[in-house]
Amino acid sequence: MNAERAPAPLEDEPQEVRFRVDPQDEPPPTRIDIPWSVFAKGIVALLVVQGLFRFFQQVTAVIVILALALFLTAALSPLAAWIERRGANRGLASLLAVGAAVLVILALAGLVVPPLVIEVIEFVDDLPLHLERLQRLSTSNPELFQTLERMAQRVRQDPRALLTGFLRVGVNAAGLIFSGVLILTLALYFLLDQARIRKALLDHLPRRHRDRVDLTITEVARVIRGYFVGQAIVSSIFAVLTFLLLTILGVPYATVLAGLAFALDAIPNIGATVAVILPALVAFASEGIVDAVIVVGVVMVYQQIENNFIAPRILGEKLEIPPVLTLVAILVGGAVLGIIGVVIAIPLAGTLPVLDRIWWRGDGAANGGQRSENQARD
Repeated sequence: MNAERAPAPLEDEPQEVRFRVDPQDEPPPTRIDIPWSVFAKGIVALLVVQGLFRFFQQVTAVIVILALALFLTAALSPLAAWIERRGANRGLASLLAVGAAVLVILALAGLVVPPLVIEVIEFVDDLPLHLERLQRLSTSNPELFQTLERMAQRVRQDPRALLTGFLRVGVNAAGLIFSGVLILTLALYFLLDQARIRKALLDHLPRRHRDRVDLTITEVARVIRGYFVGQAIVSSIFAVLTFLLLTILGVPYATVLAGLAFALDAIPNIGATVAVILPALVAFASEGIVDAVIVVGVVMVYQQIENNFIAPRILGEKLEIPPVLTLVAILVGGAVLGIIGVVIAIPLAGTLPVLDRIWWRGDGAANGGQRSENQARD
């Protein structure tokens, strides 16, 4: 019998092909050789970055003082130029401009300090009455009484802690006064040598960038000056409202609380809300819950009017930045420099549209011919 023959494989069917690889033909493993110089450079770079970070931590106070002096110079520059156009020389005009700033500061201090001293004296005279109120409050709230008793016991055991606290307050006040004098002195020097400093800066730049840098300095100074002047007007309106409201309601410390409202209103969007907390507490403690609710209600209504009508009309187009960027600037400034960072972050963020318009959109090249005019104006 003929055995059945297996069908021949089709040519289209794939055939399994096996190759034997000689171990000697295998490629060697990949090896990356990094020179020791690369590691050395990396270590040096890390040390340099760490050193720069510590350096900036140490000079943060100096940078803040210089920034505030430059802001003050930008605010006083038009006044000094106006006095100079009236016939005074540059030195006298700069001195009179700084003197005007000092007079404004002293006037504000004169409005706040004497009433503060009088109210502190009245508080000391009424101390038995306050203690009686506190005793009634602690009777109904034993936890508050225990907390106050522990605080008093710690002070009796270690009176040096209280003295240290007073000394710390005195040192901080002296440091604040010294910083203020230093800022005024630097602003005076900047006003005196403004033209020479500007010329020296422009002379060290490439010729193709001089017009744009010159226009940038002018526009940034205009934005910063406009913001601080406008914000001072807005804060003054809120301070006057706070003073009148607390005076009508008979809430004590109206002058001090109005000064606090003036300072806190410089914080955009949330300043008025934060400023109402202490007046409401004082109104609640002295006059009752009804006056506290009135204070909160009036301030909240005013904040809406300020944010939607007063501030936009006074500040106008000086800050062409969206609200999100404003909030980010507040957060970053507060995290880096505290309350001072919150105050100066907004005008710094307001300079970003100026930089965008001059350097990215190219308006600086078209307006470069205004250099001499801008210098004459500022």
